[in-house]
Amino acid sequence: MKRFALALVALAVCAGAQAASDEVEMNLVTSQGVGQSIGTVTITETDKGLEFAPNLKALPPGEHGFHVHANGSCQPAIKEGKASAAEAAGGHLDPEHTGKHEGPEGMGHLGDLPVLVVNNDGKATDPVTRATAEKAGRGKR
Repeated sequence: MKRFALALVALAVCAGAQAASDEVEMNLVTSQGVGQSIGTVTITETDKGLEFAPNLKALPPGEHGFHVHANGSCQPAIKEGKASAAEAAGGHLDPEHTGKHEGPEGMGHLGDLPVLVVNNDGKATDPVTRATAEKAGRGKR
């Protein structure tokens, strides 16, 4: 099975402060570059946090990691001497440098999102919400 990688650009999340919602195009990525579009993710601020509503296709069924990355580029970059898919996206978004990666169920850095569920037809349409610390009653992150 081919390995697929998805990355959301941090710029889209930052733009949320200026607009009610933002739509981000998602593309397949490989070590050779950014490929075909597989759909969009709409990011909306809600009373529970940021909602990420995917409208994606052509993905392998199952649960997939879903993250916001620090940089707005999904281009490949060299890692350990080899071209690596979407490496230019950088690490997960962590503007306060917490270093906390608690996975999809935890309250780690801001780049951690709940899992993306892809159905047997290769489509992902179920929205996920990432509660911010403020929305969860834990103060500013």
